[in-house]
Amino acid sequence: IAQPVIAWAIGGPLLGYDGGDLFAIVVTSALPTAQNVYIYSMQYRQSEALMRDAVFITTVLSVPALVIIAALLG
Repeated sequence: IAQPVIAWAIGGPLLGYDGGDLFAIVVTSALPTAQNVYIYSMQYRQSEALMRDAVFITTVLSVPALVIIAALLG
């Protein structure tokens, strides 16, 4: 929740982006990043099941955030 809000605050009022540009900035910041951690866990054979679950959970949780962002900025 914090990262998209921070991206909006920096991209909008501070840097002056609006419309589609601000929407892209905020949506990109709301996407899950657990896939990168999963790739590292596979490479080093550490906690693969935990990382797989983290990817799933963060992806599912990002959907409501993306819907809210689209409703507010779209």
